[in-house]
Amino acid sequence: MQEQVEGLLQQIFVPTPPIQSITTKQTMGKIQIAPLKQPETICGIARRVGYTGKGNEDLAIYRLKIKTKRSKLFVTLPSFLVVENGMFIDYNTWHSNRQEEF
Repeated sequence: MQEQVEGLLQQIFVPTPPIQSITTKQTMGKIQIAPLKQPETICGIARRVGYTGKGNEDLAIYRLKIKTKRSKLFVTLPSFLVVENGMFIDYNTWHSNRQEEF
């Protein structure tokens, strides 16, 4: 199972339907997701677990639940992600990049 999670962490996922970023204004609590390489193939869901701040332009933070090919179960990825430029990116990476800008 750990190997499967590590493989999923290497993939890039996108929200379906496509959206550039999800802010506090857009109360999307649960959205479907797909791999970047196959955006028409829905493979799981993203659940909102918080926000990066309290402002209208702050991003929503998500956890991804991916349906595995071998079973009917979902695997929850162990990282927090935000949607930026139409893709889910790791929150810690996003936060580090924001700190470097200021």
